[in-house]
Amino acid sequence: MISLLILAAAAAPEIVGCSLDEVPVAHCTMTDTVAHDGSHRLLFQAGTTRILFAGRSQTGWWSGTLNGKPAMGYERNRGNVVFSTTDLKQSFAWWYPRDEHGTY
Repeated sequence: MISLLILAAAAAPEIVGCSLDEVPVAHCTMTDTVAHDGSHRLLFQAGTTRILFAGRSQTGWWSGTLNGKPAMGYERNRGNVVFSTTDLKQSFAWWYPRDEHGTY
């Protein structure tokens, strides 16, 4: 029961900054759902545009899928993350507004 409460709290939408293929989208909502195995399902939405990253993080690096395609990511700094498909055809970045220019 406690894990369900933690999962529900982690899934609350947050307002973050977003950039799709290096074009700023301004703000979007982010919902991060963490599974029992530690994997994340990060869903971003700005208007009708939806971006889904599903995967895992390890010491600042991420691996998984971006909109269903194999992808990697890295944390530029705390609260500022960049993802790209492994074929480099799509990139996506998100950041907490207070961390857009970096905090450590």
